Amino acid sequence: MKRSFNKTKTEKTPSGTPKSTLSGASDQSKAVSLLIQQLIIPFTAVYMEIIAKLQIFGELSDGNMIYILSLSAAMGFFMSAFPLLLNGKHRRRVITGILSAMAVLFSFHAIYCNSFHTFYSWNNLGEAGGATHFWREALISAGGVWYVLTALFAPVILFGIFGKKLVPDSDQRSVSFSAAAFIISLGLYIPMISVIYSYKNTGEENTPYYYYTYIQNSLDHTFKSFGILNATRLDVKQMIFGAPVEDIDLDDISDLTDLVSDSSLTQSDSEADYGWNKMDIDFDSLESNPKFAKMDEYYKSLTPSRKNKYTGIFKGKNLILMTLESFCTQAIDPEFTPLLYKMSSEGFVFTNFYNPMWGGSTASGEYAVLTGNYHPNTYCIKQSADTYQPFTLGNQLSKMGYRTLAYHNYTGYYYNREESHPNFGYEFKSLESGLKLETSSWPNSDKEMADATIGEYAGLNQPFHVYYMTMSGHMMYNTTSNKMAKRHIDELPSKYDNADSEVRAYMACQYEVELMLRVIVEELEKTGQLDNTVFAMAADHYPYGLSGKALSELYGLKSSYIRSNLDLYRNSFILWTPSMTGPLTVDTPCTSVDILPTLSNMFGLEYDSRLMMGTDIMAPGEHIAPVKMSQWSWVTTQGENNRSMRGFTPYSSCTLTGQEQEQYIERINKLVNAKTTFSKLILDRDYYRHVFPQAH
Repeated sequence: MKRSFNKTKTEKTPSGTPKSTLSGASDQSKAVSLLIQQLIIPFTAVYMEIIAKLQIFGELSDGNMIYILSLSAAMGFFMSAFPLLLNGKHRRRVITGILSAMAVLFSFHAIYCNSFHTFYSWNNLGEAGGATHFWREALISAGGVWYVLTALFAPVILFGIFGKKLVPDSDQRSVSFSAAAFIISLGLYIPMISVIYSYKNTGEENTPYYYYTYIQNSLDHTFKSFGILNATRLDVKQMIFGAPVEDIDLDDISDLTDLVSDSSLTQSDSEADYGWNKMDIDFDSLESNPKFAKMDEYYKSLTPSRKNKYTGIFKGKNLILMTLESFCTQAIDPEFTPLLYKMSSEGFVFTNFYNPMWGGSTASGEYAVLTGNYHPNTYCIKQSADTYQPFTLGNQLSKMGYRTLAYHNYTGYYYNREESHPNFGYEFKSLESGLKLETSSWPNSDKEMADATIGEYAGLNQPFHVYYMTMSGHMMYNTTSNKMAKRHIDELPSKYDNADSEVRAYMACQYEVELMLRVIVEELEKTGQLDNTVFAMAADHYPYGLSGKALSELYGLKSSYIRSNLDLYRNSFILWTPSMTGPLTVDTPCTSVDILPTLSNMFGLEYDSRLMMGTDIMAPGEHIAPVKMSQWSWVTTQGENNRSMRGFTPYSSCTLTGQEQEQYIERINKLVNAKTTFSKLILDRDYYRHVFPQAH
């Protein structure tokens, strides 16, 4: 009887190599292949974040790279876990889709930042209405960063070429590598989130926790601190589930109210006897609602602004208010724009006026002028159509018997002005909605808008208030895509012959404002109404469509870090009437939100200064001009705080000691934070309807 034993047979291949050895090598190479596949997405995510950081911020060593690298890698490993659960063919397709989506996302922000020098918030999705009309700007901007776009799409292209080698059709799903990717993702994410949340109870605004949580207050800082992928994730999350509202300590704000009102006590008795710009509002008797409780407490705690010797000086006069697209003081030239120069130098001369940068572009700039409040998103104009707006000049003056008209030489559905502006109290006309221009071009002519509308109010037997939103100064600044620049480029004075081509185009298209004013002034003079008319004009924002080189030449500033220089946001607020006997210089720090309360006071309107975040510029007391809210940059009578550059710079007239300066900076930061936060809530929660429930 033969005894049999189980023996392991080692088969040989034709080359003589043992088959079991090949199997081991195959398993090892398969593991290496899966490891490479596992790393493709996180490696690409980190690579793209580095490219974006260099292109947008120009540096990698700002202290935020640990967050960006860790969180982007965590997100990359998280995304890579899903394709590893599929077979080779489908896995390759999903990886291609993810790489392509990342390339598109990063490229979109590269183009958007190159145009607007801020980041896009997905809360604004769909709110611009006619955004597709700006395809020219997008193409030109994309051309300016073609090398960045090439670098961003390189991983997609390379994977398209080598993808089949890296991920063969024969590959089967790998639960173990998928689980490992998920665990690595958590291992990178949890420690970073723990560090971020360790700043939660510090009570400070400039912390990683603040930028991670309150995106709408600090959009640019959120992107700068955490990268494109994670900032986008946070932004989309807040778009879907709502943004958290910062819990502001009102005890701190009460102290700040003392700071703002103290200096008014030094005014003379005669100045103090003018009274206050406030209404009889009993905040304690308002409907009890948790949504409004803290807002009621905040506004009740504020000290209203004082009336003053300028209260009512324009009462009964006509008013023409203009928001000038991308206008700046440098566009005023005594030779080229003599009427603009006359208005800017012979009226109220505001030497410390700023156009803040807050992320909402034209919409938030226009909203600030019309409502006296801040809002960081472009949807503010559309959203305002469904809210109660008692303090706008259109609503206020129409109640006093004024004819109130508003015009815009672009489509009314863009930003939904055809709905918002009637709610602001205006009879509104725009392109394709009642306004007909002589020619159709991009951008359209401001002068032609004046020609088409002047007859609707010149010669009226009642006072009028007219609002214009101009268009001719819109980017891009060249004679190819900007027809207004092409129209006037040959009219520039010879001193601009050697200027940068962008500067020449910018000056040429802004010439339309001069021509528009000439039409209006000449017609009002003919009808005998000019002396009884007030002109108030300010830009929506600085001309961010200009390159840094062109801005440097136009403004006379150093090109390095020019967009962090607060002088870039210094602009003109033109307030003029021919009946003035001479210029009146005003050094008070002020911004766009201060225009409405200032005009309301000068026209003798009834309003409550506590319920506007802007302040009457002529009122006594401390004044604060927030310039870049997301970076806590501001200007006051004591100095300027530029956090992105050199911090607080006291003026020669500053009366604060070193320790007092630190306290002052902290208190002003908190005040700016409160003003911008509660200002946003006025619109988002329709607060005026709560305060005046019977008035609408």
